[in-house]
Amino acid sequence: MSLSLLGLGVALGGAACWAGLDATRKALVRDVPPAAAAMWLSLGQTPFFALALLFEAELSAGYWLPGLSALGLQVVANLLFMKAVQISPLSATIPFLSFTPVFTSLLAIPALGELPSGWQWGGIGLVVVGALALHARGDAPLWRRLETGSALMVGVSACWAFTANLDKLALEHASEPVHALVQTAGVGLALLGWLLARRASIAVPRRARWPLAASIAFGAGALALQLWAIQLLFVGIVETIKRAVGMTSSVLVGRVAFDEPLGVGKLVAVAIMIAGTIAVVLG
Repeated sequence: MSLSLLGLGVALGGAACWAGLDATRKALVRDVPPAAAAMWLSLGQTPFFALALLFEAELSAGYWLPGLSALGLQVVANLLFMKAVQISPLSATIPFLSFTPVFTSLLAIPALGELPSGWQWGGIGLVVVGALALHARGDAPLWRRLETGSALMVGVSACWAFTANLDKLALEHASEPVHALVQTAGVGLALLGWLLARRASIAVPRRARWPLAASIAFGAGALALQLWAIQLLFVGIVETIKRAVGMTSSVLVGRVAFDEPLGVGKLVAVAIMIAGTIAVVLG
């Protein structure tokens, strides 16, 4: 599949929405437990995709295996993500999502027959090196540098790598609104049932309502654009663009909105990851 300006534009638009979502979710989990935040975020998006069914609603039997598999992994990924950004700095967790393009590209070879070029593999390697450099602290061994939130985010990367490939397989048997509605409603209802079974609070404090509303808007835009982008580009390329924008914004937003430290080392690490992204896109 060749690169197209439309595909790159859609992927960049989706990446910008994902970056906004990363920041608003960080604000949201300050006042709402991770599971409840993920539940409201998912259910809040369902009206958008339900309305979109009026314009495009296609579904065949081949959808359910990849669609429901993606749904289960999304439940796990949402819980891990919310917990990670709750317990660790945004700039120390979001960069570990840079592993998603690596996992996605590897899985896309057998699942979709999408084989990256040599330059793209080199770019993926730079993204990984930059992510690890961004998280470096002094001369301590790597295994002593990892915060709990960082380790959880690697798990999120693996889950989302699987779901990106499953999304593309599912879209061969369903329209985008149908798949998006199944995913958001399914994740939301699964988390709601789990919370009610545990008698956990699902209340949203007044001060958290604006972060929730912003998260819902960013989330709906991000999902819609990503599902469109993966039909135009390799899933690994879409994920790499998403991570480049997300990593850059996490450092800047972490500094401006959450008063997280910013130094030359972080800027250099982000530059390395962006260089890797360029190699992936142009390779």
